[in-house]
Amino acid sequence: MVEPQQISLTDGEYLEKRPDKNVILIKPEQMSLTAHQHIQNYLESSLNPAISKEELNAILRLSQHLRVFGLLSAAAYVNQTNAQGGIVRSRILPVWKSLLGQLINSETPPSEEELREMIVQMAKEEPTKYMATWRKSMILSNHWNFWARAYSA
Repeated sequence: MVEPQQISLTDGEYLEKRPDKNVILIKPEQMSLTAHQHIQNYLESSLNPAISKEELNAILRLSQHLRVFGLLSAAAYVNQTNAQGGIVRSRILPVWKSLLGQLINSETPPSEEELREMIVQMAKEEPTKYMATWRKSMILSNHWNFWARAYSA
């Protein structure tokens, strides 16, 4: 029997890579707790006691974006500096930056540019880790949605 190899993600979380099956398994046991902590950290940084309707919509949009376009696209959207400003973007950006930043590094979330660069580099140099991180983000997004609703005003 081939022993599973562990691939380090962030925050001491590990994935199991099973060479005999050429798959990576994401351990879901801590996902809800991790998502809860991400929402708590966002609330702390935003200095709000509850998630507003606009913030809740931004979290729901992030879930949809991750499913349809992917992690790389979401990170690129956060880093955009072109003329796509506006009210919708101003409501989405702080939430997406916080949650995606915590996905990559919950202790010290990266800036918008660092986030994009880290994800682009991961996609190019470590595609297996990128795919696992994208999968993790999609799993977390369901829990982000749940906890955002639980803490909404």
